[in-house]
Amino acid sequence: MAKKTGSIKQPKLPGDTFIQGDPTEKPSNARIEVLKNGLIFDQKRFEYKEDFVPAKSFLDVHTTSEMVEFLRKDKSIQLEARVLGMRNGSKAVVKMNRDQFLEAVKTRESKKMREGFDAWADDGGTSGWGGGGLIGRDFTPLLGGPFNKQLYYRDYLRMIATCFFAYHHDPVARALVNIMTDFTMGRGFTLHAKGKNENQAQLIWDAFAEANNFHEQMEQYTMEMSIYGETMWWKLPNNNARIVWQPGVNEKIPKALLPRIRLIDPSNIAEIITVPEDMVKGVLYYVWLAPTQYQMWTRDNQPSAKFIYSQIPANQIIHEKINAVSNEKRGRSDYFPALGFMKRLRDGIDYAVVAEQKAAAWCIDTTIEGDENDINMYIQDQNSQAAIPSAGSEFVHTAAVKREYLSNTAGKNSGDSPLFAWCLNMACMAQGIPVSYLGTHLSGAGNRASALVSTEPVAKKFERRRLVYERTIRRIFNWVMKEFGIEAECDIVFPELITQDRSTKLRDLTMAQTNSWISHKRAAEQAAKELDVKDYDYNTEQKEIVADDKALGISPAMMNPLTAPSAGGQNGSNPKSSAVTGPERNQIKNNLGNL
Repeated sequence: MAKKTGSIKQPKLPGDTFIQGDPTEKPSNARIEVLKNGLIFDQKRFEYKEDFVPAKSFLDVHTTSEMVEFLRKDKSIQLEARVLGMRNGSKAVVKMNRDQFLEAVKTRESKKMREGFDAWADDGGTSGWGGGGLIGRDFTPLLGGPFNKQLYYRDYLRMIATCFFAYHHDPVARALVNIMTDFTMGRGFTLHAKGKNENQAQLIWDAFAEANNFHEQMEQYTMEMSIYGETMWWKLPNNNARIVWQPGVNEKIPKALLPRIRLIDPSNIAEIITVPEDMVKGVLYYVWLAPTQYQMWTRDNQPSAKFIYSQIPANQIIHEKINAVSNEKRGRSDYFPALGFMKRLRDGIDYAVVAEQKAAAWCIDTTIEGDENDINMYIQDQNSQAAIPSAGSEFVHTAAVKREYLSNTAGKNSGDSPLFAWCLNMACMAQGIPVSYLGTHLSGAGNRASALVSTEPVAKKFERRRLVYERTIRRIFNWVMKEFGIEAECDIVFPELITQDRSTKLRDLTMAQTNSWISHKRAAEQAAKELDVKDYDYNTEQKEIVADDKALGISPAMMNPLTAPSAGGQNGSNPKSSAVTGPERNQIKNNLGNL
């Protein structure tokens, strides 16, 4: 806690620096101060700057370095510091006064000046272990309590931005996300309603999925879940057909007969408001705080941009997060632990490529026996020609000029560096996907035993991720049915993870149907999936089968051996399958013996 004697001049609030809603409307200074939270808003680019804003007085100090500068310049500022440090090989809270604090800063003893310290994550203050320095040291909270062991909001935004960048610019991140989504979703999923209102519920769900492009949104959902570590579905209120905030004058909000649901960017949600005691079941509101896109041309009295500050009730948001412990509000990306190694891998490959370019480069060493004029004339002659002679070129010179081609051997490497394997293995370990799935030169050719060992764990991981997808789809289905007052349940079917023998599966279906373990309809639908029939409908197919049999003169008894009479029996008798009696068989054997 710092304090200064004498009068204190309160800092002035900044002026109107951004537009919210109608461009002609200027909000109050107090509201600006609350919304922008100390950040500088660039009115020309309509976005926040990430520039560092130094404190104008000691009351505005928000970093340790600023506080140190104020302490050094003004001796009237007193300080009572409690910082984390190392004492006798163990962590301890060290109390220091003003002079001790400045001395500790000067000598940097025991790393006392860090807000949070973790020996495992520390590597001398460079890049951090596994990307700790890249994202932020989130191991030790600034405040006590279990609810603070999570990413601070600025670190969360950096995580979102870095993972988004990695997906679009890092081949390893792109491959890991695509493998996760391709294996878990495949050709997509199918939902079958069941219950006493089965047909009605199925019709409503199919119409809802079509109106909301739900299957397309699910593809984006699976991808964003892996990249961001969380997703948020907004169940639009009041039957709104699209997201609307502060509609303009005479602007009519389009309404829809079917409910609408939209994926929203989780980075737009600046805060999840909960009751202080329970952050899991006590969610109250989601705070949407972000500028919209800026448009150069508009119509129908639409503003060029808006600044959205809205609190969305919790019952309108379906929030799913992964890679988070029980006391974390927000999720984390699948490859969050590997961001540092991905960057090292990119840098290592860049350096290796540059080294190869240097090794492939060549130059010409020219020796001229003559004075300075001869050298200048030769230089002028070379400048008038192309930089690199084309194939078949001829160079004519006297014995006084000697030319030698030199190759650059400084960048040559005697062998492959293990850097690629190290970093790639660390990235795959973070995702839980075998290196062989990425199709690099490290995949290699293994035997069946090694393939099973590598496939089994990742198959369980894919199944676990599917549980997240299924939970989300089921919550959306229940919401839609509740909107229409229909009581129904559903079965959600995903493609199989590991392809099995199709003939064996069809025989298993036949056995299950024959023994009345499953219905004819379920067996037929499963068989259609195995045969990759995408437009299969059981009721329609049965009608067409009956029509075909009638046209061919085939009766159901002829096609169903379970209900047709047997070949050698009548009235329910059950003779031998050969229809030959015991005495007849003995007579046949005797006749064969006499031959």
